[in-house]
Amino acid sequence: MVARFLPLLLQAGVLLLALTGCICRAQSKNFKCSIVNEAGFCFIENVHLDVSTNGIGGDSIQFPRHPTLLIKSGAIPYFGKDIFALLGNTKQLHVYNQTSIRNLFIPVTNLTEINVQRNGLLEFDVEPVENRELKMLSIVHNGLVTVPRNIRFLVGLEKLYLYNNSLEYFDLEPLANASHSLKILSIYDNHIKTLDSRSALYFPKLQTLSLSKNKLAFVPYFEESFPAVTVVSLRKNPWNCGWLHTTMQYIEARKIQVVRKDAACRDRWISEICCTYTVLDFMFDRAAAQIRREQQLLRNVTHENRRLVETVHQLADDLHRLQSQLDQQQQPASEKSISDARTGDSV
Repeated sequence: MVARFLPLLLQAGVLLLALTGCICRAQSKNFKCSIVNEAGFCFIENVHLDVSTNGIGGDSIQFPRHPTLLIKSGAIPYFGKDIFALLGNTKQLHVYNQTSIRNLFIPVTNLTEINVQRNGLLEFDVEPVENRELKMLSIVHNGLVTVPRNIRFLVGLEKLYLYNNSLEYFDLEPLANASHSLKILSIYDNHIKTLDSRSALYFPKLQTLSLSKNKLAFVPYFEESFPAVTVVSLRKNPWNCGWLHTTMQYIEARKIQVVRKDAACRDRWISEICCTYTVLDFMFDRAAAQIRREQQLLRNVTHENRRLVETVHQLADDLHRLQSQLDQQQQPASEKSISDARTGDSV
């Protein structure tokens, strides 16, 4: 009976071994550079890694040992710690256009630059461990709606690019740990209505601030927070006219470059930047006009008081002079009376 089924068992075993070999080969992925351009970018194509948050598992995956990797196409739904661990001594990672990513988790690695763009990325997070290596983080042309609080662990960050996403709120507080290293903050082309800050928070090395194409009415503590800024973009925001007027005076006095101004406005513009004249602006202008009138009245009263004081001093001088003249006229008459009295006594 056993001898009868032995050939079938052997065939099934061979088939199972073959399938196992195929699976093993499928799980073993050795990516190579399809090209290395003049700038030293190692291009990698068709990187498909369906890795869950639980890790890679038993897959054998290798990336090229190259300082600059550019993943050009593929799909990596969860780009997390296990994949970063495969990058070895890579310093610069670029994940471009045709590489789909849904979730990005940034751990502490040797990377100094991470550039992720046009990937359909919806969210990212940062390992809650101090990271001094990462200098540049660029997540652009994606679908981010929030910035994680853990970004505060990127304490060595010098350049942060988050433009062309779907952010509606941006808080500067999580960047406080990088306040003495951050040089570029680019958050233009979002939907940001509120840029949150506080009075004691400032970025002494920030040179470029890009805020264009948002829904901002004002930036709190602009002068105090960015004392070293040299380039700013402001166009296509519904700025409050009162705030913009004061801020543009500061910008022009400091000779800060305003890049790409508004071409036309529906309401008002100040120094070629559009602003919206609101009820708040009306109240501000009315209060400012009242203050100007009161200041002018005070100047007039002060001027009249000064003239009155000068007149009093002049009258005092005149009185003193007249008194001196009167005293001089009375002195000879007094001396003559005394002399006449002495002459009469002698007689």
